[in-house]
Amino acid sequence: MALLERWQAERDSPALLPLRDAFFQNIRDYVEQILEQSRAEDTSDLQRQLFETELMNLRFMMENLLTIRVQKILTKLVEQDIDYDVLTRSERRFADQSSRNLRSVLMPVDDLFSPLETNAKSRLLLIRFLEEHPQLVGVDLKTYGPFKPDDLAALPAENARLIIRKNQAEPVEHGEIHHESS
Repeated sequence: MALLERWQAERDSPALLPLRDAFFQNIRDYVEQILEQSRAEDTSDLQRQLFETELMNLRFMMENLLTIRVQKILTKLVEQDIDYDVLTRSERRFADQSSRNLRSVLMPVDDLFSPLETNAKSRLLLIRFLEEHPQLVGVDLKTYGPFKPDDLAALPAENARLIIRKNQAEPVEHGEIHHESS
């Protein structure tokens, strides 16, 4: 799909459309082709101006396409409804980092409402570690860890939130576990 069609489709669709990394290489190849043609000795001044205009239009469409996609990605993250299969590698990295940042911004809501829970149950939060973390003693006085990147652990919510705030772990979707205190 050419850039114009891709840009129009993304602009007109409420959904985040699939995009592959190869798309960027195709655009890069096309831009190089235009640059070669504009530098050719037999290219007239009028043709050079047309090539420059085409390059400016391409740049606008690419920037606008990416801006539209970023807005859709952020909306999907807030709605917790993102399909990572439609993202490029750089968009996945952006989505992961934005998701962590979004969770850290929303974390005070959990802190505000945690005292409202009953004392008969203690909350555990399932998290995925992003980096190595040493052994720790939870607020429940149990020992946890040590942990390696990508390890999953159900920790007391207070400990888990602290580790998440330090960007050392991220919560796992539907990761809240209730269990009876012993």
